[in-house]
Amino acid sequence: MPLFPDPFRFRAHWSAARWRGLGAALRPLLLALLALLSLYCAWPYATLWRIDRALAEGDCAALDGLVDLPAIRAEIAHRLNKEHESVIGELSDAFIQWLESGIRRNGRGALDELVTRDWVCERLQAATPPGEALTDQLAGAWFVAPREFSARLVSAGAETVHIRLRLQGVGWRLVTLYY
Repeated sequence: MPLFPDPFRFRAHWSAARWRGLGAALRPLLLALLALLSLYCAWPYATLWRIDRALAEGDCAALDGLVDLPAIRAEIAHRLNKEHESVIGELSDAFIQWLESGIRRNGRGALDELVTRDWVCERLQAATPPGEALTDQLAGAWFVAPREFSARLVSAGAETVHIRLRLQGVGWRLVTLYY
């Protein structure tokens, strides 16, 4: 037996017919994986559509299953605390003024009083002109991690709203909102 196998013999062993046979066997699996990947990539957009439907109907109560208020409060608190990292970027002057006045008025429990379902509903409605869809305002949407999806909503005459969705359990939920 030779020390080094003949490379031409290896090629003959793996003929084109064998490669085609292997491809035919893997094709259904690859198509199924591609379909699952496509559905996964569309899933957060479906959540944005559900949020949009709730806003269009004026049903803020429908946001309960789609919004994680404690996560939004925690992210804003992390942004205010310089010792913690935060995914929140540059804050607008209006957001800072809203926070300052809320902290002056409510003290330490300000975020619990300020960040409510109605506030989230109001902010998202403010980013959506009458007669238009929330998804029409998307200026950018992307996955920042396999379980996190970020979007930027831009509307003429309104503050740019930044949102982040996170896969929690069996669905995507809004976990960050700032402008």
